[in-house]
Amino acid sequence: MKMTLLDIDDLTIRYSTGHDTITAVDSVSLEVGENEFLGVVGESGCGKSTLGLSIIGLLPPNSQVQGSMIYKETNLAKLDQNAMKRYRGTEIAMIFQEPLTSLNPVYRVEDQIAEAVVVRKIRKESGEKVTGEIMQKVYKTKGIHIPSRVPSLRRRISQELRDEVTHWLNLVRIADPEQVLERYPFELSGGMRQRVMIAMALSQEPALLIADEPTTALDVTTQAQVLKLMREPMDKVNTSIILVTHDLAVASQVADRVVVMYAGQIAEDAEVHDFFSRPMHPYAKALLNCIPNGTKNDSTLSAIPGSVPDMMNPHHGCQFAPRCPHVMDKCNMTQPGLIADQKNHKVACFLYDNPASDLI
Repeated sequence: MKMTLLDIDDLTIRYSTGHDTITAVDSVSLEVGENEFLGVVGESGCGKSTLGLSIIGLLPPNSQVQGSMIYKETNLAKLDQNAMKRYRGTEIAMIFQEPLTSLNPVYRVEDQIAEAVVVRKIRKESGEKVTGEIMQKVYKTKGIHIPSRVPSLRRRISQELRDEVTHWLNLVRIADPEQVLERYPFELSGGMRQRVMIAMALSQEPALLIADEPTTALDVTTQAQVLKLMREPMDKVNTSIILVTHDLAVASQVADRVVVMYAGQIAEDAEVHDFFSRPMHPYAKALLNCIPNGTKNDSTLSAIPGSVPDMMNPHHGCQFAPRCPHVMDKCNMTQPGLIADQKNHKVACFLYDNPASDLI
């Protein structure tokens, strides 16, 4: 039985847009265990990225958050930005979808990972808030020299710190780390930049790592390599991972558990093998039916009828009711809650309301 690292309870996130309000995440409750790989799956606009950004405290100013996110006995939803800085990076790290916009284009790979390592050591050893003045002092003690603020002038770092940076690049299977250390982000391929981002995130030794669509822009071969890289270091760094993705196939390769979101709500939550062998929610079944089966036949691909709901004017009951082939009268009046079977396979659907039903 895994201990709970993050407990999200009844989380609702709304965005104010002038006179209108959009509910991006609606009454979401889920747990992330220690050293667990959780896949959060859903189509664009379902709220999965908003969920990830809320955990690390990077929501825009026009957002409103209700509910709780208990991380190691601390409610992250109640922290202001200054308090959140103690957790962001060191305790909770994030890998974004496009590494070229996340890495600093005017600093070498070595400089960027070295700074991440230094920040982690300051926070974990002294608990101090990291300021520019403190960083300057640490640079001196660690052998880092910054002759000016001109980006083209390189820092010279100590061999000890360089060895640690090389260690993290080795961990993500970069074949020639000494050469990559000298490169700028624009000199690397997309897959290599994503590996650098993973190395930088892992160098913080976070307890929780959030990966938001980390393989979207990569080819299939590189995608498989990056997914494997994310899975392998988990035990070495003792990290839990939340993988945000629209691709069920990606989640099936690496996740321990899958959460399916639709219109800001959780439709299904199950252990990965149980989910793919026994999907329960009509939306989850429809998603799986849309995947090509790999055999040559005359049948056409399945498609989900209708369109995603307008979150400015959401459906009153179950959000999937207008597209569901099993819709009942109460589906249009009431939003179903999550119910669990004996295997803790959770589903939000009135088809499974009867405990005696052979569906559950």
